[in-house]
Amino acid sequence: MRDERAGPPRVRIAVIGSSRVGKSALIVRYLTRRYIGEYHSNTDLLYKQTVPINGMPVELEVIDVSGSNTDKFPAEQIQWADACLLVYSVTDRSSFEYATEVLNTLKKNPPQGSPAHGSTSATMPLALLGNKTDLDHLRQVPTKEGQAMSQAHGASFSEASVADNSGDLYRCVDRLLADVRLPQRTRKFSVTKMLGSLIGTTTNSSGTSRSGSVVACPRVPAPSRPPLAAAAP
Repeated sequence: MRDERAGPPRVRIAVIGSSRVGKSALIVRYLTRRYIGEYHSNTDLLYKQTVPINGMPVELEVIDVSGSNTDKFPAEQIQWADACLLVYSVTDRSSFEYATEVLNTLKKNPPQGSPAHGSTSATMPLALLGNKTDLDHLRQVPTKEGQAMSQAHGASFSEASVADNSGDLYRCVDRLLADVRLPQRTRKFSVTKMLGSLIGTTTNSSGTSRSGSVVACPRVPAPSRPPLAAAAP
């Protein structure tokens, strides 16, 4: 069995949002520079990729939290993650309202830094991203409203168009990853035994090779942090 302590550190990101806001397209675009369009899944998906962060290779795991069950707070997925990216569509106010509900819950019950990283004192990094700026003529959520919401909850803010390969998308995710305190050793748990299909390989602007896989992930591992409580109705 491979000793994971000898491998690169691992960072886990939960991408949360309503259905059809472009979460899956956003993740695949960031990891592979390819555009897959939108598709709907009623289960969580796990993406895995080795990426450079601050000049060092990091095993990045991104869970695409299914938006088909927005009436349930994704506490388990958030507990699993080291950082969260909340995505909404600027053309869909209800998707912004859902992202706001999640941020409100996180503000009342802030998740702390991962124990696997050796620290529980740091607050989990959060980012809010408004997608589909290429459809600005259909906009329902003003930029200033998204900015105000992110500031109120201590999250970074960006707007982008995954379809147009907006540079703001990459800057948003890069900034979120940079805010994560890298572990001194990797976690013992791995999802490599789950079945998956290869996305493909691509090269980023710095010439670093990226290879990744997408894994059907109907359930994430049980977190080691205390459980989050959903906001009271």
